[in-house]
Amino acid sequence: MIEPARVQAAIEILNQVATSLSDDGPSADVLIRKYFRTRRYAGSKDRRSVTSMVYQVIRDWGFLWDSSGGDIRKMMLLSLDDAELFTGQDHAPDKVTEEERQFLSEKHEKQPHHLQNYPLWLKGRLQQRFTDNFDAELESLNSRAPFELRINLGKTTPIKVEDFLKSENIEYKKGEWAETALVLENNPRIDDWEIYKSGQVEIQDEAAQLAVEISDLKPGQQVMDLCAGAGGKTLAAAAFMENKGQIYAFDNNFNRLKDLKPRAKRANVRILQGQHVDTAGGKREKTLSEHMGRMDRVILDVPCSGSGVWRRNPELKWRLDEETLLKYCRIQKNLISEAWGFVKPGGRMIYMTCSLFHDENETQVSAFMKDHEDAKLVSYTDHYKREELKTLSSLVECLALSPYTHGTDGFFVAILEKKP
Repeated sequence: MIEPARVQAAIEILNQVATSLSDDGPSADVLIRKYFRTRRYAGSKDRRSVTSMVYQVIRDWGFLWDSSGGDIRKMMLLSLDDAELFTGQDHAPDKVTEEERQFLSEKHEKQPHHLQNYPLWLKGRLQQRFTDNFDAELESLNSRAPFELRINLGKTTPIKVEDFLKSENIEYKKGEWAETALVLENNPRIDDWEIYKSGQVEIQDEAAQLAVEISDLKPGQQVMDLCAGAGGKTLAAAAFMENKGQIYAFDNNFNRLKDLKPRAKRANVRILQGQHVDTAGGKREKTLSEHMGRMDRVILDVPCSGSGVWRRNPELKWRLDEETLLKYCRIQKNLISEAWGFVKPGGRMIYMTCSLFHDENETQVSAFMKDHEDAKLVSYTDHYKREELKTLSSLVECLALSPYTHGTDGFFVAILEKKP
């Protein structure tokens, strides 16, 4: 594809994205895959170029939409600042009209919330989290996320993984906080890497790795991952447990959970039992009841707004509204109460979100503590002794991370211990 044809492809996809955002339809990555599935002539470079253009517009969506009145062609023109690609020839976008040239010649100024690319209604919540370095935090949150690997200590050593990367001339650096994290310079395709196929590494953000590391997992424990998803934290937990004990992984989304079994096999995890459970109702209660009061650790990575991963999925910010945020908070409240029942006396529940908002983090923890006299808040430093790791949380025992301050996704961890 020539560059003008790529621009036209991006415009066509963005038209679908606009509809999807308003109708709460499929995500941009799903729409991109579907688009290229019927266009086999497009090569990998074409897909990368088009995807990059699409996501750059999504990152700037608020400013571009406001400036253009929602006209996708104008949004693309403003994003590219290059009308010469609109030639009307060889699958290129139609020629720029006089009205569009006038639009480009006008001065379009970004407002402060446009500069940091966040919905204005979230300003108060973001300021509550980022009492310092607000502009820098939001700018970092709107950047591109790095590509990070977790070293599977159950199958290999950091030295062996680093030797492989050096042999392939792949630039990397060690993670700042998690002992298993490696940060790669680019976004390589690792499907054919021997260290990936053999389960020596997994793709996982450093914040998630650190959250599991501070959970104080030990060999022989009984552990539950109640919202396991595809099992990234489940597999990280198994490595810390040295494949001894038992991990029960549950999720209400069968499609997410189905990836766990082949991933566990690749990682040589032998202590895992994964099972799909309904969102609510008698069947869920029956499935989970046998685990009441038996768990040494319950990992609870709850559904949330995803505001901490805007670097990876910028469209999440434009999909979120007050009603949806309140719905997440209700789900979190129900899950944290349910999960507490599985913790045995002396055991711990590790509450996690990839959210920046107090509503989903400190507020939930404080309300839970008020209603449960048998709960004790344990500091994240209890099992992590590096003093340079400073939290952004208003609850000093909890760990709140951000892209600017820590170089990770935005993430929150609270460790709650059940009193004997």
